[in-house]
Amino acid sequence: MQVREKKNLLYLFLSGIITLFPSLWVGRVGIMEARNFVTAREMVQNGNWIITTMNGEFRFEKPPFPTWLTALFMKFFNTTTNEFVLRLPIAICTLGLIFLIYFLVKSATENPELAFISGLVSTTTFMIIKLGNEDAWDMFPYIFMFGCVTYIFIGLKSLNTMDFIISGIFMGASLLSKGPVPVYGMMLPFFVAYSVTYGFSNIRVSWKKILFTIIIGVSLAALWPAAIMLTQKDLFISVMNKEASTWLNKHVKSIFYYFDYIIYIGVWMIFALASFFKKWSEKRSPDNKFFSMLFLWNLITFVLISLIKMKKKRYGVPLYILTPMMASHLIFYFINREWKKLVKIENFIIKTHTILMVTISILIPPMFYFKGYRSGHIGIVYLSFIAMFFLFFSYEFVMGFIKKRKIEQILFMTGFLMITINISVTWFVEKYVRTEYRDEYKYLSTLKSSGPQEYPIYTFDDDEITNVWNVGKKIELIGDLQELPNIFFVLDDREEPLINEKFRTEFIIKSKNTYYKYEDEDKTIHLYKVVKNTKD
Repeated sequence: MQVREKKNLLYLFLSGIITLFPSLWVGRVGIMEARNFVTAREMVQNGNWIITTMNGEFRFEKPPFPTWLTALFMKFFNTTTNEFVLRLPIAICTLGLIFLIYFLVKSATENPELAFISGLVSTTTFMIIKLGNEDAWDMFPYIFMFGCVTYIFIGLKSLNTMDFIISGIFMGASLLSKGPVPVYGMMLPFFVAYSVTYGFSNIRVSWKKILFTIIIGVSLAALWPAAIMLTQKDLFISVMNKEASTWLNKHVKSIFYYFDYIIYIGVWMIFALASFFKKWSEKRSPDNKFFSMLFLWNLITFVLISLIKMKKKRYGVPLYILTPMMASHLIFYFINREWKKLVKIENFIIKTHTILMVTISILIPPMFYFKGYRSGHIGIVYLSFIAMFFLFFSYEFVMGFIKKRKIEQILFMTGFLMITINISVTWFVEKYVRTEYRDEYKYLSTLKSSGPQEYPIYTFDDDEITNVWNVGKKIELIGDLQELPNIFFVLDDREEPLINEKFRTEFIIKSKNTYYKYEDEDKTIHLYKVVKNTKD
């Protein structure tokens, strides 16, 4: 490995650290993260890592590998509440994804510079950063399946058995993260695209090793469900049937739902869009065959996930991984192109991209001024730094285009712009743009580290899992009043008279604290301290 390549790997590592880790503390815990966190917390507290539970109930809907990782970090850092720590597993895995992209591109093209550009573009892709900051199930399985595919690709070239063994381990981790979904959404399209582009000869030669990969992956993934089947067979089968029904009947969207996914590529969207003009882009790619495989792989993936009735933006993970790799071929082309050699359409692409970057750069300071400075959330010094940085970016983009500086400078400035946005803007948008700060009540989320631990917490209805995460402990459902302890808490959004009606004269409310249920809504929820009525 040459010195330049080592430096590029270091730059990739640093850019990944800068884009993925500073924002781990920012995002609010959504329902998927809450499910993962609560399940991991109960693993640590109860010591049962196989028979997984969530709020005391069996939790078999999702395979446990991401939860195991989260629970390991809980134990290692001795915390069940620090969300920065609990999001480290997904950030580390996403950082690993960047290097997997690098090694796949390098293996396919033998072009370390293209591999570096592909890694850099991926690490500054909006949706990769966003999902790489959320410790839910969405990124984990596709990262591991991409690792599986990467080592299969490398193995088909090297014929090295160890590559297929590593691939099998990645497959097992993927299947233990979300079952067969990534096989459908990433592996199957890969094999079709590879076969069409490179032919069957390599697959024919290595079919036994590929089968070995599958055996390793399936065997590893089968350990957990086999253990569950030994103790909770009927419940496990019923949960699997319910999950299959969910994929057919919940969150049903149009077949065109993912057509706007290019927007979520972020600052590279112009090149991503241009890369779908296959013949035009293929001529400008440093490796026509690999680009053709990526194009077909991406297209088949898009069609397959669009055919599934259940759709969410975060389910488009394979598209957010594959499309930046396609765009990187065009970006590499422009980096090595001189202005005077650009044809009309190429000039248009760079011009459109520059206008978009200037627009983004110019709009950020006013947002900080109106939402931050005038609201009293930031001071004049911080506002001045923000204005200086982003006006500098806009100036550099404009001058780069007008004075025809190296195109390379404009494109690398794009990456730096995204890095700067992630460091300085992400936290601000989450705290002050998407969420209006209110100080009348505390947020319910403050309870997970300082809430009431001395008495159990109950509710009259099945509670939201985000509430279970935010209060820091199990919330039990009230059944027979006679079975309740003498002192306990009730979490409910109903007012005191309605709670008193529920308890009749058997219990009385001693105190009430009110919290904002969500950080982006005015809806409140109450925590009542309730004691048994000892009067006749």
